[in-house]
Amino acid sequence: MNRKTGWLLAIWLALPAAAQAPDEAAAERARIASERSRIEAGFEQAKRACYGRFAVNDCLAEARSKRREGLAALRAQEITLDDAQRQRRAAERMKELDERRESQARELEDARARAQAEESDRRQRGAADKAAHAQRKREQASGRAERAAGPREEHQRPDTQENLQRHRDRVSEAQERKARVQERAARDGTPAKPLPVPP
Repeated sequence: MNRKTGWLLAIWLALPAAAQAPDEAAAERARIASERSRIEAGFEQAKRACYGRFAVNDCLAEARSKRREGLAALRAQEITLDDAQRQRRAAERMKELDERRESQARELEDARARAQAEESDRRQRGAADKAAHAQRKREQASGRAERAAGPREEHQRPDTQENLQRHRDRVSEAQERKARVQERAARDGTPAKPLPVPP
């Protein structure tokens, strides 16, 4: 198995990390950091070994190439973890938004139900008020009819002889005053104003 196949296999094995929980993802990140430190330490050791050889540049190029491949594989694993973390956060955010929408829908439905209940109560109260108003109108009309019928009977026949006598006395006093005023007006020569009619 060549190096590229090995790194592709390592990347493919890192893909299940996308579905890992946050604790597992943190452990995987720690492993990647440790592996990166190991690759860097290996590169430094290879670089020192290269300076002891005759073909230093070729040795350094090969060490850099190994380092690049190792770091590229680790970077691919980090990208996979980052993608998984973004997907997890997006899923959590979508779940929160769905819960919020459901909560708002429930609140809206509750508010709608309360408004309908209040409207129904208001209509019932309005109908009861109209019925009470109509009843009061009927009672007032019947009371007016009774009162209208009652006083006519009282005026037609006084309650007592005493009331009748008082009425006669007032009428005669009013007539006497009228006569005096007319007499005075005739003596003075000024016309007298008519007196109001007694009740």
